[in-house]
Amino acid sequence: MKVKKIKFVIVGASKTDNTKDLVCEIKSRGYKVYLIQPKKLIFEFSKNKYTAWQENLKLDNMDIFIFRGYNVNIVEAKILAEKLIREKKVVIDEALAKELIPSKIYELSQFIRYGISHPKTFQALDLSSYKYIFDKINFPVIIKPLYGQKGQGIVKMDTKRQVYNFLKNNYKGYLIQEYLEIDSDIRIFIVNNKVIGAIRRFIIPGDFRSNVSLGAKVEQVHPNREMTDLAIRAVKAMKYEVAGVDIITHKGKLYVLEVNSTPQWQKFKKVTGINPAKYIIGYSLLKYKKINK
Repeated sequence: MKVKKIKFVIVGASKTDNTKDLVCEIKSRGYKVYLIQPKKLIFEFSKNKYTAWQENLKLDNMDIFIFRGYNVNIVEAKILAEKLIREKKVVIDEALAKELIPSKIYELSQFIRYGISHPKTFQALDLSSYKYIFDKINFPVIIKPLYGQKGQGIVKMDTKRQVYNFLKNNYKGYLIQEYLEIDSDIRIFIVNNKVIGAIRRFIIPGDFRSNVSLGAKVEQVHPNREMTDLAIRAVKAMKYEVAGVDIITHKGKLYVLEVNSTPQWQKFKKVTGINPAKYIIGYSLLKYKKINK
């Protein structure tokens, strides 16, 4: 096998520092890499088959596809990923083409299915149903958008009236989660079901969130076996190959807050000295070799 002919494609988020890390790692290994945006994809359906391309780049000629930042075009990304896997291309992350539903409700349903501990959470599909929820959850509560990221759109509310007034205009796109008071959470980075590193993110003073994008203080940590086992179980529940798992400890018990399939890593890399791009590209090449034995 002439590995020098391997061609990588990064789908989405072409201008981020994370993508730059991936590009640098790919080129340092002597391979070619192309960047495409899902919104610029062209699907051609003819003669009982379909092809996908962008401008002059035919994707059938590429080998390894790494998907990042595709939320806006999730349907097209799923269709493309499924097609590529059938054609024995390497896709990171394969979950995109299979069971993945981009919703926190789907994630929570998987947690229940696989016995992953998490904060009590509710969602109602009709505003009138929330009055029944209010009797089953303690206040204050956290209101989260179903499709949010980086802590955006998350609010903490202290009373039923506050929540009801908010949900009058937003009830279809949000869920209610019990508020567990903590001083930090742990982000564990996993590639191919192996922990490559972890950081502690401290709650922002005067806030209740710990998102790095919002300015949270961060330090490197080495989680114990119980925490790493929980993180790996959560990733397996979601069937992700690359993920960031957010875990908290409340009154001596561990809870998974979220499993992120396209985690950001610039702060992680700076604090730990670990570059996830090295592990992601190494894993993708391992998959390629297995497929092309």
